[in-house]
Amino acid sequence: MKKVKAMALVLAVAMISGVFAACSKTTMIGTDKFTSICEKLKLEEFELDGDSPDMDDLEDGIYAVADEDFLEDNPDQLEDFLAEIKLDDVIDVDDVESFAFAAKCTGLEDAKDVVSDPEDIADLEVDGAVAFQMTLKDAGYAEDVMEAIEDLLDQVDVSSTDLTNKEFYSSKKEGYFRFHVDIAKLAKIILDNDDITDLLDLYGDAKDIDFEEILESLKGDVAVTVEVNGKNVFILFGGALNSKPTTLNSFAKSFGASSNPISVPMNEKLVEKMIEDAADTYVSKLKNSGSFNF
Repeated sequence: MKKVKAMALVLAVAMISGVFAACSKTTMIGTDKFTSICEKLKLEEFELDGDSPDMDDLEDGIYAVADEDFLEDNPDQLEDFLAEIKLDDVIDVDDVESFAFAAKCTGLEDAKDVVSDPEDIADLEVDGAVAFQMTLKDAGYAEDVMEAIEDLLDQVDVSSTDLTNKEFYSSKKEGYFRFHVDIAKLAKIILDNDDITDLLDLYGDAKDIDFEEILESLKGDVAVTVEVNGKNVFILFGGALNSKPTTLNSFAKSFGASSNPISVPMNEKLVEKMIEDAADTYVSKLKNSGSFNF
């Protein structure tokens, strides 16, 4: 009888634990686990205080790790990254215990040629991803990080309430933001924007380039997920142009992203707002400089 009661208790605890585990909407990955996964993926370790990685390194895949001692001696690298992702007002380098990142990208060598000949982009195939993990010194940043993301959305007149529960979630302990762009749909939105097409036509006529034909030929995906869980922040960004997002899919699975952002349907309203905002800003600058007349 005692054995039956003991077994029932074990099953009950297991079921309750499963329920609570299922409640977590985000991944919780520390620096040590992140590093271990990089090693299993056979990525090459990259020294942050050395030379910049070359294209061959990125083709094979690299990762780097920074502990608290490194951050104390070299705060600039993390400061720059936090500024780039607009979290420098929320998280200070002194708040970070450790961080690590992994990167892999193929097709970069061919991408250099696109600068001199934009028509080559139609034949360009790029596939890559970057994963970033940061362990903070305490677990009180989730709401602040998600509010910073909401501020970025506000800049293009999009509220988090306009997003689905697959795209945005925020609580005191965790939160996430996921965003996916279908490049073919993005190209169509760009071509539907009169201000941008006017610019493309002017530039294309001068260079004898048919940008409409180029844009209509493009396909692929770009996606990002930002996840905050307790002391851990996890960011995954990547995609592919004219090919499948193999690296992003691999990183999402290996690092345990709570959801692969590629699986999130593209939010066309958000993309349209971003394109309109970018076009208005750029056209305004050109008009003020007198470069073009519309």
